[in-house]
Amino acid sequence: MKKHLLIVATIALLIAVVVNIDWKIVAKFTTSAPVHLLITSYLLYLLSFAARALRWKIMLKEKGFFRLYTVVAIHTMANNLYPARTGELSFIYLLGKRHSAGTLTSVLLTARIADMLCIALFFILSTTYVSHVGNFILIGTLTAIGVTGLFGVLIWIIKSLPENRLPTKVRAFKKDLAMGFSQQKSLLFFTLLSSLAVWSVKYLAFYCLTKAIFDSQGLSIDFWHSVFGISFSELTTVLPIHSLGGFGTFEAGWTGAYMLMGYGRAIAVTTGLVFHVLLLSFSILTGLPFLLLHNKVNK
Repeated sequence: MKKHLLIVATIALLIAVVVNIDWKIVAKFTTSAPVHLLITSYLLYLLSFAARALRWKIMLKEKGFFRLYTVVAIHTMANNLYPARTGELSFIYLLGKRHSAGTLTSVLLTARIADMLCIALFFILSTTYVSHVGNFILIGTLTAIGVTGLFGVLIWIIKSLPENRLPTKVRAFKKDLAMGFSQQKSLLFFTLLSSLAVWSVKYLAFYCLTKAIFDSQGLSIDFWHSVFGISFSELTTVLPIHSLGGFGTFEAGWTGAYMLMGYGRAIAVTTGLVFHVLLLSFSILTGLPFLLLHNKVNK
C-alpha cells in the first residue's frame, strides 16, 4: 500500500512539474549549453566523490581508497534513485563484510549530521548575498538545529532501549552502534573538516552546472545565488521525503528558492528539472560502471 502511495505521489509531483515546463528553455539549453562548464561540473562532481571517500576512510579507518570511492559512487547513485533515503542501505550492504551494521549505522548518522551542518553553513552564508531573504538566516539556523536535534533524539532513543526486552540480534546491534558512536567522537573534528571539503567541492560543481543552464538562456548567476537555490533542493535529498528519483520533490525545493529570488515560475521549474536530470545522469554515469564492476568481482 505504501509503495503504491509513493508511486502515486511521485506521478502527481511529476505532473505538477511537467505542466509548468517551458520546453523552449529546454530546447535552447540543448543547443546553447556551454560544454566546457558541463565538463568542469562533472569533473568537480567526481572530485567531491574523492572527498567523500576520504571522509569514509577517516571515519572507518580503512586503507583502501579506491574501494571506498567505488562505494561512494554506488551509494550516491542509490540515494539519488531510491525514495525516502532507502539508498542508504547500499552503504551497509557494500561494506557489511568488513564492518558491523551498528558501526556503519553510527558512521552514516554522524556523516548526515555533518552534512546538515555544512548545508546550513553554506545556506546561511548565501542569504547574506541574496536580497530580500534576510529572514531565511533565522530559518536556516533553526532548520539546522532542528534536524540535528532530531538525529540526536533518534540516537538517544536507540541508546535508551531496555536491554532485557530486546532480541539478541537487536542487543548486539545496539552494542555495536554505541561503540561506533564512541569511536566517532574522537574523529569529529576530522569528520567535520572532510565534510566541509565535500560540500565546498560539491557546491562548486553545482555552481558550474547551474551557470551552464543559465548561460544557455542568456541569464547570469553568481556562486552564492546558486548556493541559495541548490540548498533547498539538497535538503529534500537529505531528509526522508525524497521521492522516486527525487522527481517532484527536488524541483519543488529548487522552484521555491528561485521564485524567492525573483525568477518566474516557468524558468524556476524548467531550470530545476534540467539541473536534476543532469545531476541524475552524472550519478548514473559514475555509479553504474562501478556497480557492474562490483557485481562482476563479487560473483
